[in-house]
Amino acid sequence: MNRVVEGYGLGTFTDGTKVFAGVVAGDQVVEIVPEQLGPGIVTTADIFGAWDTVRGALPDIAATAATAGTPVSALRILPPVQPRHIFQAGANYRSHVAEIIVSGKAGDDTRTDEELEAAASAMMDERARTGSPFFFSGLPSAMCGADDDVVLVPESAQTDWEAELVVVIGAVADHVTRENALDFVAGYTVANDVSARDLQFPAEHRPLGGDWLRAKNRPTFLPVGPFVMPADVLGDYRDLEIQFRLNGDLMQHDRAANMLFDVPTLIAQASAITPLHPGDLILTGSPAGNGGKWQRWLAPGDVMEASISGIGTLRNTCRATPGKKDTA
Repeated sequence: MNRVVEGYGLGTFTDGTKVFAGVVAGDQVVEIVPEQLGPGIVTTADIFGAWDTVRGALPDIAATAATAGTPVSALRILPPVQPRHIFQAGANYRSHVAEIIVSGKAGDDTRTDEELEAAASAMMDERARTGSPFFFSGLPSAMCGADDDVVLVPESAQTDWEAELVVVIGAVADHVTRENALDFVAGYTVANDVSARDLQFPAEHRPLGGDWLRAKNRPTFLPVGPFVMPADVLGDYRDLEIQFRLNGDLMQHDRAANMLFDVPTLIAQASAITPLHPGDLILTGSPAGNGGKWQRWLAPGDVMEASISGIGTLRNTCRATPGKKDTA
């Protein structure tokens, strides 16, 4: 697909012969060559590790894109960064939590959907005031690039999607406060948290809270990218619009301002669990409208587009596991 970046972003690419970090401006990529930003700074992980030192040089590199760049369309886009840790926040959008509560209404519950939504809103207000985010961890090995195929697993018949805003850490964050948490953000990117729901909550594991590892961390189940947009280029993350389209149909649409626990809270609480390192990712949760709501599950041939305004779009096609015939 055609991608054009306003301002500039960072990404990881391959031209078929080598993998390299690059600055993206417009529809061009400028390769960051060794020593350009300092000794030993080659990958995007290196760049985020020296973020405060090197960030000022990136606009000058971006300014050369028109004369020294390679078209984005001529390159394969890889996941933009190689994290040590991936934190994922579950049920972190008001619309999603309300959807879960309404759809999970007990048979003997006489409340209307409107009454359930009002009760959910009150519960969320109290949880935001006194509670804490629900975190689970992801595996970097599940990541794939912005245009890569997502390989469905044959043992799941209920695999779905979740478009998410992703925080990229730009300095070691250890027990940071909510008040200064945004100082540790290098930028933002997009993820699609693909989940095999029928593997996540099998009867044998439900009493233990479900099997999140098996359901969410298969290879290619976490498309990330296409690029990392620096926080100072992107502006206020709360203004960002999140959309997900399946075969062109709009399934999710919300604003980042509608998170239950905001980005500073997520960073502060994650950093209280373990130190966050440059290049680490925090997935901030997904709005209402995933497969469970629509009772529509992913199938080979489906095209997923997860988009966030100002950042870009992941466009991933689903395919069957090699050796299993596609039915689409």
